[in-house]
Amino acid sequence: MQYILTALKAEAKPIIDYYDLAYDNSGSIPVFKNNIYTLLVTGAGRINVYKSLTKYFKNNKIDRSQFINIGISGGHQNNCDLGQMFLIDKISDDISKVLISLRYDNYFGLLKNRVNTVSKPITNGEFERKGLVDMEAYKIYEVINQIDNIENLFILKIVSDFMKLSESLLSSQEVYNFIEQNLVEIDIFLKAIRKF
Repeated sequence: MQYILTALKAEAKPIIDYYDLAYDNSGSIPVFKNNIYTLLVTGAGRINVYKSLTKYFKNNKIDRSQFINIGISGGHQNNCDLGQMFLIDKISDDISKVLISLRYDNYFGLLKNRVNTVSKPITNGEFERKGLVDMEAYKIYEVINQIDNIENLFILKIVSDFMKLSESLLSSQEVYNFIEQNLVEIDIFLKAIRKF
């Protein structure tokens, strides 16, 4: 089974539409599935990710699974483009300051980048570290590391902003569009890693 993990419903919706996933109302978090994919909408931030994933995986058997976090992230304007997708090979955390390397034998033609998980959104453009910024990846890593082999975790991040959102936040439609424009590449990636 491939578990797709998104924080936001707007990130999940284009994937649900693309794969025609059906809503499963048997749990306490939003779950959508078919015979290949199970998509979990965790909610944004570390606390929501921890509560959602631990509750779901405590009540559901995991057998030969892959976990793919797909979501938006902030980026540095000089290092990436809006809508650009990256396979994350390093994760750091603004609380623990620990850097985790995700080592893949194959990057499937995707660009690599690192992601820094932060506690609250960066909206003023002032972020000194290299790479992308999100609010979930490090906690997803911690939870998956407790329940399965970390080699089964893949993180895809799509640049949605340059961390200068003080004037206006992204709309659900904008988030949907960023994911949707990458769906063909996401589909190719999901099919490729399923063979491993």
